[in-house]
Order: sequence, then structure tokens, then C-alpha cells
Amino acid sequence: MLKFFARRLFLLILTMFLTSVFIFFILRLNGTDAAMSYLNASGISPTTQALEHARTQLGLDKPILTQYILWLKNALFLDFGNSYITARPVASDMAYYFPATFKLAILALIFTVLVSVVLGVCGAIYKDKFIDQVVKFLSFIGVCMPNFWLGFLLIMFFSVKLKLLPPFGGEGFANLIMPVITISLMSIAINSRLIRTNILELKNSRHIIYAKARGVGRVVILFRHILKNVSLPIITALGMHLGELVGSALVVESVFAYPGVGLYAVNAIINNDYPVIECFILLMAFCFIALNILTDALYALIDPRIKKAMV
Repeated sequence: MLKFFARRLFLLILTMFLTSVFIFFILRLNGTDAAMSYLNASGISPTTQALEHARTQLGLDKPILTQYILWLKNALFLDFGNSYITARPVASDMAYYFPATFKLAILALIFTVLVSVVLGVCGAIYKDKFIDQVVKFLSFIGVCMPNFWLGFLLIMFFSVKLKLLPPFGGEGFANLIMPVITISLMSIAINSRLIRTNILELKNSRHIIYAKARGVGRVVILFRHILKNVSLPIITALGMHLGELVGSALVVESVFAYPGVGLYAVNAIINNDYPVIECFILLMAFCFIALNILTDALYALIDPRIKKAMV
């Protein structure tokens, strides 16, 4: 078990390093000029002298390899430099904005689990009936519809037409309803179909038939025998989807003007704010990898056979 997680830790460090190399060099070789964006945001005329001074001030006048080594040396101590636009430390800004995004992702995960289980169970119990057709239709819509388009539709219907919900994100519960629905719809569509399929496969398995023969009730069979056995693929999907929920904040927070790390990153992308973009990409990569490791740990807790294989 310890060797397994040591290997995963090594892969985490290696992946973070390769991600940092990729994002650092791709930003500086994509033809954009961060110094120009810096001057435009500062309201300074982008003369040749001003551009040279801005590049020197931002450290962009050094060779690109030297820039990366200096940046990496500081990033190892969680110092990602200062934002080109706000001049504030990027790490402190991320620490300020990330809790709001994390809260949004957790609420979306809880909503995803509850709705997915209900839809998946209903679809399996009422297979090929009206309820099952409704679940299939909702799953199809959830997979096909882009989340930003869903966000605009929710704003138009619930905010503009009915005036029931505020159109923009904030601290109140009402401000979170539409962003949570928007960010979790695709995960609900995928997970509900996964739960339905796994329940249908297990319904006719031998141990379920024996349980029915012993007179075990349908509710007990469903929760104790079926849902417990389908928990592993569900955990796999949820581990992936939680990372996706955090990553989707880039789009959803922009639609609802939600004050999280996603909106902060979008503004950085618009202004070619390299330090913010680099920190955001590394944060997203860390979330995905860390959640995969956590998923493996949950595997071991649920199924002793997997724990034995990890040793």
C-alpha cells in the first residue's frame, strides 16, 4: 500500500513538472505579448521604449530558459510571482478566490450524487417504461448541451422571464442554484446512465437471486446488495467528475459572474497575465491528480481485494 502511494506521489510530481514546462513555454511561444497587454491595462501608450521597459520590469527580457528556471525556483516555494495586471501576489489571490470555486464544486458534487442515484435507480426499476424514457431523454440532453448554453437558458428563464433567481453568482444560496445546476448537468447525465446500467446487470446475478429466494425485501436488496456493488464504478466517475466540476468553473463562473478562481483565470487569459494562467493550470492539474489518488484510496476502503492488490 505504501509503495503504491509512493509511486503515485512520484507520478504527481512528474506530471506537475511536465505541466509547468508545457504551459510556461507555450504561453511565451504563442505569439502574444504580455508587455503589450500590461501597457494597455495600465493605460500607457505602447511605444517602443515603453515596451522595452515593461519587458524588463516583468522579466520578459531574459532568455526563456532563464525565465523558467527563475520561475520554477520560486514556484517550488508556492511563490508564483505577481499578476501583471493587478501587481498582487498570484498565490494570495488564488487562495482568496479558490474557496468560492471549491464550495461551488462541492455543492455540485452533492447535487450530482443525489440526482444521479435517484434517476439511475428509477431508470433501472422502471426499465423501458415512461420514467425510464424520461431519464434517457434527460441524459441525452445533459450530454449534448454545452454548459455555457444551459447557463444562458437558465438566466433567461428563471431570472429574466420569471424573476425567481438572481442572474449573477454571489454568497447567497439563491445565487448558487443556477451555477450548481449548470456545472453538474453533464455529470448527472453520465452517472445516472452508469448507475442504471450497473443495476440492470446486477439484478439477475446469482447472489441477488439467492437473496430474493431467502425472502429479503426489495429495498434491502437495492441498498445493501446492489448499490454497494455498483459503488466502485460510481466512485470512479465521481472522482473524475469532481475534477471536471472544478475545471468547468472556468466557463460557468464567467457566465454567472461568480467570484471564483475560474472568473479570475478568464480575466488573466484575456490580458495575457502569464503568472495567473500558469498558477491556474497547475492548480487544475493538481486537483485532477490528487482526486484520482483519493479515488484509489476509497477503492481500498470499500473493496479489500483492491487493497490487497495495492500492497
